[in-house]
Amino acid sequence: MESQDSKYVGIDCGKKSLEVVRIHSENSLKERRQFSTTETG
Repeated sequence: MESQDSKYVGIDCGKKSLEVVRIHSENSLKERRQFSTTETG
């Protein structure tokens, strides 16, 4: 049982990390767009 729980926890952590990476990538893209607009403007 403990081994199964640890596996599930690892999967949950992996999903959370993926979500965090997606959020960071989206934020970085938005920041880059803002910087590009500020430079042109």
